[in-house]
Amino acid sequence: MYRPRRRHPKISMAPLIDIVFQLLVFAIFSAGTAAPPAEVAIQLPSAYTGTDARGTALVLFVSQDGLIYLDNKPVEVSLLRLELSRALEAGGHTEAFVFADAKAEFAVIMGLMDEIRLLGMENIGFAVHRLGGEQ
Repeated sequence: MYRPRRRHPKISMAPLIDIVFQLLVFAIFSAGTAAPPAEVAIQLPSAYTGTDARGTALVLFVSQDGLIYLDNKPVEVSLLRLELSRALEAGGHTEAFVFADAKAEFAVIMGLMDEIRLLGMENIGFAVHRLGGEQ
């Protein structure tokens, strides 16, 4: 009498390893792109009364060398007002938020504040490293 042989299913590990490897590569690359938005190395000053920013803010960076960055792109001081007005028209921002290095020159920061206020924006905040615990 003929009996058909019963086949035992085989599980191939190669596709599973390929998928896990692809997930690992994707996780590594996506973690690298989740870095902070600024490519400017700044050392924030410290303050006990720092608060979180709310609303849609125009974000600017001032480096230790006095370079001003808008949307992670350096902006020439002579073109600052033009670039700021373009950003305000495009984004509908309600306030400006400045990340200035603790060693940046005061004159550069005041010039930046003046340009922002000349465009009609009164709310200007500064990023600080908060000292002490939560209040």
